[in-house]
Parts: sequence; C-alpha cells; structure tokens
Amino acid sequence: MAAGSLPGPDDLPAGLLRTAAAGALGGLGGILGEQPGPEIRSLAERWAELLPNAGIEDAGVLASLLTRLGAALRAEPFWPLAVRGIGSDLAASGFCGDRAGLVGAAPEDVLPGTVRLLREAAPGALGMTSPLDRQRLSLALDELAAGFAGALRFRAHQAQEDLMRATLRARRDVEKALAESESHYRTIYTQGPVGIAIATLEGEVVDLNPAACRMLGMLERPSLPRPVSDFIHPDDYEAFDASYRRLVSGTPDTVSIDVRFAGPTRMYVWGHVTGSLIRDDTGRPSHLIGVIEDVSERYRLRTRLVEASSRDRLTRLPNRDITEEAVQQAFAGSATRVGLCAIDVDDFRRVNEIHGHAVGDELLAALADRLRTAAGPHLVTRTGGDEFAVLLTDPEGVGEVSAVADRLLEALAAPFHVSGRWIGVTASIGIAQGGTASECPAELQRAAGVALSWAKGQGGGTRAVFDPERDAGEAARFALLASLRGAVERDQFRLAYQPLVRLTDRSVRGVEALVRWEHPEQGLLGPGRFIELAERSGAIVPLGRWVLAEACREAASWQRELGVDAPYVSVNVSPVQLPEPGFVEEVVTRLAETGLAPDRLQLEITEQAVLGDEPATMDALSALRAAGVRLALDDFGTGYSSLAWLRRLPVHALKIDGSFIDGLRHESPDPVDESIVGSLVAMAHALGLEVTAEWVETDVQAERLRRLGCDLGQGRWFGDAGPAGWVPGLRRRTIE
Repeated sequence: MAAGSLPGPDDLPAGLLRTAAAGALGGLGGILGEQPGPEIRSLAERWAELLPNAGIEDAGVLASLLTRLGAALRAEPFWPLAVRGIGSDLAASGFCGDRAGLVGAAPEDVLPGTVRLLREAAPGALGMTSPLDRQRLSLALDELAAGFAGALRFRAHQAQEDLMRATLRARRDVEKALAESESHYRTIYTQGPVGIAIATLEGEVVDLNPAACRMLGMLERPSLPRPVSDFIHPDDYEAFDASYRRLVSGTPDTVSIDVRFAGPTRMYVWGHVTGSLIRDDTGRPSHLIGVIEDVSERYRLRTRLVEASSRDRLTRLPNRDITEEAVQQAFAGSATRVGLCAIDVDDFRRVNEIHGHAVGDELLAALADRLRTAAGPHLVTRTGGDEFAVLLTDPEGVGEVSAVADRLLEALAAPFHVSGRWIGVTASIGIAQGGTASECPAELQRAAGVALSWAKGQGGGTRAVFDPERDAGEAARFALLASLRGAVERDQFRLAYQPLVRLTDRSVRGVEALVRWEHPEQGLLGPGRFIELAERSGAIVPLGRWVLAEACREAASWQRELGVDAPYVSVNVSPVQLPEPGFVEEVVTRLAETGLAPDRLQLEITEQAVLGDEPATMDALSALRAAGVRLALDDFGTGYSSLAWLRRLPVHALKIDGSFIDGLRHESPDPVDESIVGSLVAMAHALGLEVTAEWVETDVQAERLRRLGCDLGQGRWFGDAGPAGWVPGLRRRTIE
C-alpha cells in the first residue's frame, strides 16, 4: 500500500473486514430504534448456525437484518424491492463463506437454506401469520435472493473490471514493448498473470503465454501452431468462429465473447476473451491477439443459483417449478398421453412433532430415495413439504399409471430406519391421466390433486383414480353449498306438509313439515339435495331456526281456524341443533310468539342426535317434554337402539324406518319385515309410545300395518306434501 493512501477491502485482514461489516450492519438496528425480541433473537441464532463464517456472537447482526425484514413487510404501501438491500448486506457481511468457494462453503450455497428457514420460521418470529403476511414474505424472500445474487455478481464484476484494466494495460505494454524492446515485451508476456494467445488470420494458434497454459491445465507449452478449434468446446465453436471472422475482417478491431476452453485433460474452463486485430507498420492486419480472463467462478455461481432454484436441496429432487415445466413439455412434445401421480405422506406433521424436524428431514430424504427406485425411469419430483409427484410419458392407459402407484405404495410400506429408530409412514396417491390432444397441463395437475384429496378422504394409505363424473358431481355440490349459505336471508325456502294419518279411521292426526328450496337456477329442490350439505357446513342452524318459526306460525293459523281439532305439526331437528345451549329457549319463545299450544308441536329427532352429546341432549329433551312439546324418535330400527336405552328417552312416539315397511306393500309380504315391524310395534306400545310407519304407498301396506297394531301411517298413499293452506281441509275429511 502506498504511503498516505487509505486501505481498500483487499488490504484488510479477513477478520477485520468481517468485524467492520458486522458493526455496520448491527448499527442499523439502533438507527431504527427497535430492540429485537426473544423470538427474533432465537431465529437469528438458528440462522447463524446455517452460515459457515457466523457464530452465536454474530446473532445480533442477523437479528438486525430480521428487524429490517419485519419493518419492510409491515410497511404501507408494501414495497418488496426494499428487501434487496437486506440480501446485499447479507452477502457483504462476510458470514457466507469464501467467495471463490475454495475454503469451505461458497456464498451461494447458503442462500437456499436461508430462504427455506425464513419462509418457515419468519412468520412466527415476526408475528406475521396471516395469508397476506405470508404472501408478502414470499415476495420479499424473492427480492432478498435477488439482492444477495446481485451483490455477488457485483463483486465478480468488479474483479472482472480490475482484471480487464490490467489486461488492457498489459496489451498496451505489449504493443509498446514490441515497438521499443523485444526483451521488455517478453518479460510482460511470460510473467504476466493474464492469459494471452497469438493466432494467425487463418485460424491457427502460434503462441500461448505461460498464464494461458496454466489456465488450460497444461504443465508446459504445447507444440504449435495448432488450429484454434483444438482449444474450444465444440458447442461454443460456431459462435467463436463467427466472432473470429468478424475480427479478421477488420470491423471492428476488438471483440469480446465468453467461451469454454478445453485443455489436454478435457476439463473445460470458462474464459472471457477480448480479441484484438494487430496491424503491421503498413496498417495491414497481420495477427490476432486474445487476452483471456478466467470467469469460471461466475459460471459456477450461476449454475449453483439455477440448481438452487430448480432442485430441492434436501432430497435433490426437482422442485414444483420443474414439475410444472415437465408436464408442459410432455404435452408439447411427441407424447400422446401423460400420466401423473400426486403423492402426499399421511400425517407427516406428527413425525416432526414426535421426533423433531431433523429426523423428519432425514426421513423425507430416505423416502425420496425409495420413490426414485420404485418409479424406475419415470420423473420423480418434490412438490411441497411432504408432497411428491411422478410423471409418466405415454403410459398405456390408466392401468399402467395405477401399477406405478401401487409400486410406490408398496415401496413405502416397510418402516424406515432413521437416526437409530424405526418409523413407519403411509402415503395417499391421486392418479390422473389424459390425452395431450384433448387435455391441458393445468387440468391434469388439478385432476391429480382432486384424486389425491379423495384418497386422503378414504383414510390414507391408498390411491384413488380421478373420475370426471364424480368430479362434476362434487363441483355441483360445491356450487350448491356456496349458494346455500345465504339462501335463508334471501327467502328461498318453502315448507310443504305431508299428512300423518290414523290407520283405524283414516283421519289426519298431524302433518310433517318438509322443507323445499326454490333455487334460482336449479328450480325446486327436495331436502335430499341439500340437508346433508347444510349439516356439514353449519348452515343447518339458521335453516332449522327458520323451519321451526315458519312451522309454528302456520300451525298457529290452523289452530285458530280448527280449535282443538287442529293437527299437530311435526318438525325435524338436526343433531347439530339439539345440543345447542339456547335451543329449548328458542322453541319456547316461538310457541309464545305464535300462540301455538305446546302439544300441537312435535319435534322429530334421530338416534344420532341423542348419541352425539347424550347428557346435553337428554337434558334438552327432558326440558322440552316438561314444556308440553311432543317428541318422536325418527328412523327407528336403523341404528343401535336397545330397549334399555329407549326406556330412558322422554319421547312420546317413534317412527319405524321405511326400509322395513317396504316389504309389506304386496299381497305376499316379506315375512322377516312383517315380523320385525310387529315386534317393534309391540315393544313401542309396551313403553306407552305411539307408532308411525313411513313409506306407506299401497292400501295393502296400510291395512297390514293396521292389523299389526301400528297407530299412524305416512306416505304417498295418503297424499304427497302440500302447502299450508290445504291442511285445514285435510283435517276435516277422512283420507281413503
């Protein structure tokens, strides 16, 4: 270093440079005025473990970077490009390894691990766990990686410029030496650090300096002249030759190109060549001189970054992006059919919870190895944390894809020995295949995902094949569910009433309220189309409230018209409604609001409603009976009711399921059904319960049920369900 000049980065010891960078980065937290919390400090310590040149004492510096990341994520408006500075500061910190990758890890090797750690742990540490926060984090991490790579590229570019300036100086020195002193020229040519080659206009190398020989891995100067093509990679020669010919033509006098050079060991070296045309004293072109800079490091960095962005670091399998590209290439190529297996490890979260993430990662790596082996020649990729895919090109129909899926399941059946313990896992596989002429890549991937959800719905450890008809049905159900949520508020439901007829005199004893949905697009829908959806989605609660209120209101109008002769109204109660804390109070309130007598309301419940939360349900039933409301046990005979259990229920009646009544519709009845119905009627009467038979569709059934002692009948023989206005007329006549 010259006297009086300031030291540059290359003049400082590595430790001193690292300390200076750490101090600059660490001071930023103080500028922002934020002290990292324990969650950020803990994440910073985990981050430090990933960085080859960072220790626990450097966690404060990394914590300041995390604090800056959190501030950028919370900023309004959100500007992802602000995070690039964090990536560049990380690259400049000195924590990420030797820039040449010669001692320990290279800087670019730590980038994938850093991105994965921040993607998994940063939301919790920064207190940003909403879907919008995670979307912002994903964009921010992309910019962090871009800033990191940009800083490394800038460093490489600076080194390249320094070398280029030295090269140009060397070239000027060479030209001057040729003019002034042959000995001076030889000193620079033979002892300089820059590779120099001299070639004829015809394309033969006539001289190489020692630096060029070392660059190509030659221990001594080869015998010359030799064609330039002997030193150039075949794939790069066409572009090199075009530049060479342009230079020989004299326009321009200088060209630059990156090519791969081949030495005697056939190890290729990337070189940046600056070629110049040398003219003689008369100005005529005489030779070409090429100054060669070794830029292999830059290309190694590029290769590693491409590898990191396209290949999973843990399993070394291609990642989700490569999966999508491979599917698209298969459709764009010559294949006529494409098959896809979407694989998900069942309940893998439990493995991490029980054994820890380190064991989980080891298990995933072992699992990937088995999938590779079982898949044979087919492409295996990792599409998510515990999700994989296998792509088949031109399979012989769905049978071949299913056979591959079976091999995959069989390969995963044996336990894995990881970290000194045996761990067993299962997986679910969704199978899809289609023709490239009629399908598209996105639809194939969606179909495999849908089939995977079916396989997981079966309990896992199995496979499911995509079925277009089933998919269409589920899509229709999903659309119906979406419109169901607001249908009550939009007043789209109606009630119809089916008579409950006394079998001895065919008089109407009561009516059952049946709900109908006037769908704006699909027309009038019966309860079989939507009740199950309503129960699964929770929409049954507001729908049940509406049915109860409407049935009580209309039954109260019959009561005002008919007095004591008015029929009772029977309302079905979902297992979801009955145990609700306010259900009994709601029933009592509706009776009070409408003026309906409690014994004019019958609530029908199922065994499932009682068995779901028996203590709460029994309390609700007892309170309803005490209030004077009639109670009936619906669909009796299809569950697991015992006589002792039935005796404890505070019900007034039971309804025999129609599956037993169906066998009595003909002149020659099913003897088993007849015996079962007779036994159920006798048992119910012994308990003092009224009995109703469902699905009565013939006069033969009605008469046979009367002889068996059944009290009431319900079914199409006595009429389909009708509007509220016709009920008083039904009550005034006998149904024949």
